[in-house]
Amino acid sequence: MWSFSLLSTSLLIGSSVAVPFLSGSGRYGTATKTQATLDENNIKWQPAMSTKGVPFEIGVKSHRDTVHHSCNTSANPKGDFGLVVNWPFDKNDDWKSTRNDVQDTAAITRYSLYSSASPIYDYVLEVTNTVDYNYRFYDQTGDSYQINTYEEGDHLVRYNSEKPNVVFITGS
Repeated sequence: MWSFSLLSTSLLIGSSVAVPFLSGSGRYGTATKTQATLDENNIKWQPAMSTKGVPFEIGVKSHRDTVHHSCNTSANPKGDFGLVVNWPFDKNDDWKSTRNDVQDTAAITRYSLYSSASPIYDYVLEVTNTVDYNYRFYDQTGDSYQINTYEEGDHLVRYNSEKPNVVFITGS
């Protein structure tokens, strides 16, 4: 069972189902959920602007949905960084482990980049961090989406882009 409204989407569905949505560009499509069901009522969404002035939203899962991971803090003294990554859009939302250098330097252990069920945004980037950072995620257009994480756990960005793959991340 799932419910839908223009202001908030609640997905109360099984482990693999096609969910209809209207993208920010007016196209209809489906997003297939293949991991834990995303209940957007348990996500706190905040509006934000990309570096190119495009609206996006930042989401943080509630504590009961957040998965925490430990990291070797001696291998990750918090400092500014910039890393080239290759995080391609995927039709499903399976978690992908990050490279060792991303885990050690950026304290991001996994990510997922998939289609959004939002009627406004086309894509969702979801990351799990183990150290609080002020991150910027850059897509292939050069636009960036900032998330200032105050706690470790799962964080989300809903956005629109002509080239959504994440190719560079910074943190401070």
